[in-house]
Amino acid sequence: MLMIAIIGAVISGIIMWVGNSAYKQGKPWGQLVAIIFGVLAIGMGLWAVAINVTGGGNAGAVSKEIGYQRARAEKVGQYVAQNFKDKKILILTMGDYKDNNGKVIENHLLTGLQKGLGGINAEVLRRPVPEEGSDEAMEEMEWRQKHLDNLLQGKDAKGKDIPGYSPVGDFDLVITTIGLPEDAIRGGKPTGKLAGKSIAIVQGYTEKWAGAFKTKAIVVAAIDKQYPGEGNAAGLKEWEQNPPADLDKAFHVRYTLKTN
Repeated sequence: MLMIAIIGAVISGIIMWVGNSAYKQGKPWGQLVAIIFGVLAIGMGLWAVAINVTGGGNAGAVSKEIGYQRARAEKVGQYVAQNFKDKKILILTMGDYKDNNGKVIENHLLTGLQKGLGGINAEVLRRPVPEEGSDEAMEEMEWRQKHLDNLLQGKDAKGKDIPGYSPVGDFDLVITTIGLPEDAIRGGKPTGKLAGKSIAIVQGYTEKWAGAFKTKAIVVAAIDKQYPGEGNAAGLKEWEQNPPADLDKAFHVRYTLKTN
């Protein structure tokens, strides 16, 4: 099962890259393909983590990837803490995943982010995880800003109250570990209830939002470095190493920090 999850994540990532390349070449369909398979790649990666936690798979390989996830999030958290410590911060992340025994699987991106933020107070908004095969699961492919606006008010995609949720408080800056809807930014400016807010991206699609960096709507984002490829032995060796103990070194193996 672990191998299926890993292969699924890799294939989804490749298709996402193909879609993104097509979009850059002026083919409108490429954008939708990139977004859909980007979501699938993240989901497959989380599935791989869940399989490992429940006792199946290569613990060493999964542990390595988790280490890089934490480094990615911690670095963004540090940057925000150093530059925006006086802002009211909201963290947007995925809701709890549970293993077969009902145990909550650690959200490693959230853990790393909170470590980087240190003692800075930040409200956490968890996007609910829909049950497999449900109508809500299908709507994951069509996540729009209107759905995020509903979530900020404690409501689901259809505008119904989510049990245990309430409207979030006021915030100046949102840090997302799950990206944003593809219509969240238009003309370099956030839309809906994100209008006027600053954005920090731990993980998520940023290719089409160059204008948001120019307007300083996006203040920081962790960007994936390109996978070195089988023909680059030295690059592959660096990529596949265990995360160095030093945070900066671990981060720069896989990512770059894009700021204004």
